[in-house]
Amino acid sequence: MRNLTILDVQAATLPVAPSPQHTLGPAICVDVVNKAVYALVSDNNGSALLCSVQLDTPGSMAVTGEARQVCTLPFSMTSNTSVLASNMQFLMERESVFLALRSGDIFTVRVEVQGDSEAPELVGTVDSGIMACAWSPDEELLALVTGEARLLLMTQDFDVVDEFPLAQGQQGEEVQVALGWGKRETQYHGKAGKAAALETSDPVQSQIANARMDDGEDDGQTRISWRGDGAFVAVSFIAQNGAREMRVFSREGRLHSIAEPIEALKHTLSWRPSGRLIAATEKLDHRHDVVFFERNGLRHGEFTLRKQTRHVLDLAWNADSSVLAVTALVDTGGAELEVCVELWADRNYHWYLKQELRASAMPGGSLLRAVWDGEDPMRLHIAGSRAYISVRLHAAPDVAHVASEQSNAAAVVIDGAQLLYTPFRWANVPPPMALHTVDVDMPIAHVAFAGFGQGNDFAVLLTDRRTVVLYECGAEALQGNCPVESGRVRLGVDIIAHQIAWPRRDALVCLGTKHEAGDQQIVTAVDLGDSSGSSSSTHVLDGSTRVVRLVAAERPNSTSPLLLLAAADGLVLEATVDEAGAIDAIPLTQLPAGCVEVDAAVIESETEPDTVIVVGRTERNQLFVNGNLLSSVCSSFYLRRDFLVLTTTTHFVRFVPVDADLLTVTVSEEEDETIKYDETRRRVERGSAIVLASPLGDSVVFQMPRGNIETVRPRALVLAAVRRALDARKYREALINCRVNRIDMNVIFDHAADSLMADWEEFVAQVNDPDLLNLFISGLRNEDVTMSMYAGPKARVAVARPGVEQKTTNICRAIRPVLQATGDSRFMPTVLTTFMCETPADIPAALQMLAPLSTDERDSALTYLLFLSHVDTVYKAALGLYDLPLALLVAQRSQRDPREYLAELGGLNALSSEEYRRFKIDAQLGRAELAVEHLCAAYMEANETSREEELWAEFTEYVDAQEMHRNAIRLLSGHRRFADACILLGERQASKREWSQAAASFLLGGAHTKAVDAFVQAKEWRAALAIASEPGVGSAQTVHDTAVSASAVLAEHHLFLDAATVLLEYTERDEDAVALLVRGAHWAEAVRSSLLRQRADLVETTVRPGLLEAQAALLEDIREISSTFTAKLERLREVRATPLEVLAATGQPGEADDSLDNIDVMSDTTSMASQFSTFSATITNASSRMTGSTARRLSKKNRRKEERRKVRGKKGSIYEEAYLVDSLAKLIDRVRVHQSAVRDMNWALIKFSWLKAAAELQSLFAGLVETVLECEKFVFDEQRMQMRLDANGIPEPVPLEVNDQGLASQPKLPKPVLPTFAWKIDAICE
Repeated sequence: MRNLTILDVQAATLPVAPSPQHTLGPAICVDVVNKAVYALVSDNNGSALLCSVQLDTPGSMAVTGEARQVCTLPFSMTSNTSVLASNMQFLMERESVFLALRSGDIFTVRVEVQGDSEAPELVGTVDSGIMACAWSPDEELLALVTGEARLLLMTQDFDVVDEFPLAQGQQGEEVQVALGWGKRETQYHGKAGKAAALETSDPVQSQIANARMDDGEDDGQTRISWRGDGAFVAVSFIAQNGAREMRVFSREGRLHSIAEPIEALKHTLSWRPSGRLIAATEKLDHRHDVVFFERNGLRHGEFTLRKQTRHVLDLAWNADSSVLAVTALVDTGGAELEVCVELWADRNYHWYLKQELRASAMPGGSLLRAVWDGEDPMRLHIAGSRAYISVRLHAAPDVAHVASEQSNAAAVVIDGAQLLYTPFRWANVPPPMALHTVDVDMPIAHVAFAGFGQGNDFAVLLTDRRTVVLYECGAEALQGNCPVESGRVRLGVDIIAHQIAWPRRDALVCLGTKHEAGDQQIVTAVDLGDSSGSSSSTHVLDGSTRVVRLVAAERPNSTSPLLLLAAADGLVLEATVDEAGAIDAIPLTQLPAGCVEVDAAVIESETEPDTVIVVGRTERNQLFVNGNLLSSVCSSFYLRRDFLVLTTTTHFVRFVPVDADLLTVTVSEEEDETIKYDETRRRVERGSAIVLASPLGDSVVFQMPRGNIETVRPRALVLAAVRRALDARKYREALINCRVNRIDMNVIFDHAADSLMADWEEFVAQVNDPDLLNLFISGLRNEDVTMSMYAGPKARVAVARPGVEQKTTNICRAIRPVLQATGDSRFMPTVLTTFMCETPADIPAALQMLAPLSTDERDSALTYLLFLSHVDTVYKAALGLYDLPLALLVAQRSQRDPREYLAELGGLNALSSEEYRRFKIDAQLGRAELAVEHLCAAYMEANETSREEELWAEFTEYVDAQEMHRNAIRLLSGHRRFADACILLGERQASKREWSQAAASFLLGGAHTKAVDAFVQAKEWRAALAIASEPGVGSAQTVHDTAVSASAVLAEHHLFLDAATVLLEYTERDEDAVALLVRGAHWAEAVRSSLLRQRADLVETTVRPGLLEAQAALLEDIREISSTFTAKLERLREVRATPLEVLAATGQPGEADDSLDNIDVMSDTTSMASQFSTFSATITNASSRMTGSTARRLSKKNRRKEERRKVRGKKGSIYEEAYLVDSLAKLIDRVRVHQSAVRDMNWALIKFSWLKAAAELQSLFAGLVETVLECEKFVFDEQRMQMRLDANGIPEPVPLEVNDQGLASQPKLPKPVLPTFAWKIDAICE
């Protein structure tokens, strides 16, 4: 879909003598490093001159107007063929010009770009002459054919590597094998019989043998062409039988293949640099073909030249093999044949004639030789009889750009004198086909779409560079009909146009050069009202820079679009054409580099002046927006009003919003992992290029490298179209767009929730389609998609919209009355959908909507309802309405066995009590609360009947099974069965050991004995004894028994003080009470109670012995804590003295464990034998970290084992330090708890005058506390990093934590509450 556009044509005069005998033209070669062209010309005396032309002068990229003489060569340029240049090439490594003459002389001239060059050097002579020669692409080998038909391979120093005759054999290394298909011997010959099959005549060979060389089509010269990598060389020559033959030789000089013979092979030869095909020509009686051969000599396709092409002079491929230049004599309608350079390109196995360069339309008026630039694939160097011409080309699609609702989104492809027209809005026709083919009377040079109106009209510049044909797309063309010619314009004779633009209906603008001065650029505005082109104005451009692009860009809300002139140095001019036709150009912006593709857009603003942005792409894939580098990997782009669409060399298409930020933003190639749904990027096929993006639509057309096209609808453009439709209240259009492109329809509401919430009437009226409405409602969910998946190309602040949690329910409830108000039965499924999509679904309400419907309507609605929900769910909902006929209707549509549901529904229908029937239904549906209510109502209806006790038993059983006791108490409030319900609840609570709640329930039900027992179990002995002591509740013995049982329960829970108090207050069991106080270490209370009860003997028999036993036990515990603390502290010092690296290397998970716990019989891996051992664990883990392999990943069992090892803190492991710190913290907690016990015991020891024992206890405990306080900083403040297991089971540091001050630090085990010396008794001397 790309056309070749001439960016610039520049010329330089060559000092060629004007004598008519010099008609062969100069030979040229290109120095791609120093940007210079060297030409071999002659002066007026016939002397050979080497001249140079400097290319791309700094700042202007222009060609110097005059050629500079480098040196004079020691031979004369005459018409004698013996001195014609056989080959001329610039050798970059030698920085010299190589020149070989047919006479056999070989010259080299070392040249200097700025200084003087050296004198020509004759490096050698071939006595038999040189028929052809060519250097390999790497300039290491020279292939040379002598006059004796011998091929020489020479080095850079002109040493002969190999020499052999061209006709050295009848077959090469690649032997062609014929399988016999289509041969004469295998065909049926009818009446001629088998004898005809045995004839061996070959008509092709006969024609080749009888071919005449004097027909003027073949020049009889030898041609040499290397493959792009220099591995093979092809030679075309005249064989001894007079026919032309092509052979392929390897770099080593071996015959590789011989081309299969064809009928009329001609002299031209060119090997495609990519190496796939060898191009030649074949002239038949009825057509002239360019034929292709493979390396093995087999023919591989062809294409036919135009019938106006009479004689092909030369073939040449450009550097990237995309364009084939055919230099030929062409019948252009004049008196004589004209030399033209035809540029052909292939896509999708079709060859297009993209440009035809005529001698009459070029500076100097002649074209003789065409050479492609070796570095720039789109630069063509042409030598004429008196001038050198540089032609810069660029391949880009010609498409419509005007953003109009009636735009056809058309693209045109140039194919010689045919224009392939495809409006992509109506048809996606793959190339090489097109929807319409427009025939023109001569080849087409350039196409420009209109920048006004609907943008569908276009103008065509023909190859003569002076004729412009206008085509119009009327109203019928909007449906895809063929455009019709609306007029022709003939430009003035003083201009050679290369590009055109159609900014206004009455004006056409041309960019070209003056006919007299080939390097003088001009811009001409032509009045289309004058078909002769005489009414025009011309603006001569400044010669300091070269303009390469003429672009008409759309200007919104204006009748005159932007007319841009893009220069080679990056300067962009804005051209204006006034009403009188006068044209002027003023600077608009300066791009950082020259761009070959340019477009512009206007950013409108209500508060500030409109901003014009210019987007340009360079040949090096840099994309600039004014002075901002947007992307450095852009392969193509298309500018819309709202988006800049571009493809990258990393195979993505990007969508950048056109706004003020475009001047500063940069497209990043790295994917933003924080954005889950990125609508601004989409992966495309490798090498995809944008043909066009629909100016106001939602489609983008891509062309693949092989030539086929693909049309996609990117999410960014689709969402933009949906948002525009919603803003314009075109709800049906937005809804259909979402359905077609699989866009979540929540965006319909979330885009403008408040406005749509008040516009449901218009929404329903526009859509007016139950299917679309059902699709919209059923897709709703409680999420704001404009904050998640459709946040838009700009980052938005995530602010939750109020009420989004109930969005679906609110929409359903808001749109339902609107649908019902229409009275249209078509919307009944939609109404049902609103019920089903509420959260939760209101199926009962939906079923109630079926009651007033007719039988047919009800059946249809019920069918739809069963489609939305499972039939069992609908059946249960119908049953929950207590409507047995409706439930039967639903059950009949299910897959259930009729014997089941008929028996079930029949049994329910047979029940006489409506309340009991509802209880059965609710119980079956699991609605326990309703079931209890209906069962209670049924019991009350059966009051004082024979079924009362039966129903009460069922009621209590159901309440107890469903744990609905509270509902039962509420329902039976004030009823005679209220107390029974409370007791039932208390028993359930007692079974759950909820003793306090059970006691309250028993008390409410009047069951005092059960209440006392429950209070005792709840350890609330005061409440229990208060109830038991009430008159009429229990006797004195009951109170005594209750006190004893309460004391036992309290002692069981180590509440010794309360247990003793109960016995002292309600019993005479003083010994047991004092014993309980001694067990609880309540020494003062034990002494006080003994003396209060006048039982001093209990002090001697119970308190004193108990105190001595407790003191010995406490001393032992303190000693054990002290020894353990000291041992772990010393081990912690040793561990911290060992570096972490050593611990990590020796304590890896998976090593052999000395304890051999949880031994596995077989390994977790699949291999029966392992090459690793304990000693290789470190290397294995390191490899796992570097490679990220999951082969070392721990299994669940091994991970649990590793966690247990971490808890145990195995000695020498990486977890030991954390384990020791944690153990010391636990020991410190034990020390802190012992403070009050030591103080109380010392008081008791002093009471009994056991000072020595008190001093021993206080001294030992004080030493332990002092040790703890001395080492607490070392233990807790000097903690090193903690370790944990990663996904592969490899230890890694725990991530840092950020404190309240924002500082990051390594997490540490917390420091416990430290003990103090407040417990000490100063009177005790240690």
